[in-house]
Amino acid sequence: MTKLPVLVFAIAATATAAIAASDMLAPQDHGVIEIEVAPEDLSRCQETLAQVAAMPAVSDSGHALPASATQGLPSVACVVRDI
Repeated sequence: MTKLPVLVFAIAATATAAIAASDMLAPQDHGVIEIEVAPEDLSRCQETLAQVAAMPAVSDSGHALPASATQGLPSVACVVRDI
């Protein structure tokens, strides 16, 4: 009887580790955030995005993020809104 709880715990831990490992190995799709703008505002939007891209990435608290942390961020694009 004492082996059953140990066996259940071992199986649960193995399953949890397998799920965590598969999540880490699966490709992550971070997608693209699209900013819809009017045709006359497209160049201004692209210029602003270029300025923001030149700035260093920081956390919510204002600390600089390492370059490896920015790889998981989605990209941003300006698109013309259909009228």
